Amino acid sequence: MKISRTQDQSNQIVALIIQNDSATLKKVYTTNFSKVKTYILKNNGSIAEAKDIYQEAFVAMWKNVKANKFTAESPTAINGYLFQIAKNKWLDHLRSAAYKNKTFINREIEFYEPETEEIRIKNKQIEKILEAISHLGEKCQLILKLFYFEKKSFKIIAEILSIDEASAKNAKYRCLEQLRKKTESTPNGNR
Repeated sequence: MKISRTQDQSNQIVALIIQNDSATLKKVYTTNFSKVKTYILKNNGSIAEAKDIYQEAFVAMWKNVKANKFTAESPTAINGYLFQIAKNKWLDHLRSAAYKNKTFINREIEFYEPETEEIRIKNKQIEKILEAISHLGEKCQLILKLFYFEKKSFKIIAEILSIDEASAKNAKYRCLEQLRKKTESTPNGNR
């Protein structure tokens, strides 16, 4: 029976993990973290939770490989295996009673939070700013929307407006100045 080159590479990775080869372990660890982090962040998780889950998954993968509970079919099989362990651990976390209680409590606090004077003042300020923005020209509205609400860079804004980056920065500055003047000149406006 002839062993293919990819199967030989797969077996080599597994053998290096069994031997606790630090370079291999580090490479597997760093190669896979961003994929797991992205998955957890897209599924109601935080960066801290992603780090914790990934640590647990990595240790579980390492133990399973050392206990010969994993056989690699390809050089990237270990990556898929590690991701699957992390995914399962995250799903277990989401199903856990601790997570459900934490979520329920947070929702309850948000739902029953009374409106304070400070919140009313902030809401009035926001309304005032939104009103002032609606009186700006279309170009200024677009620039402010792209920069503040969509978090676009000046480079992207410049491309959208077909201008250079420095002009986009200047335009944003001029639009903010117009906005400041409009919010200062509205009746009953607090600064």
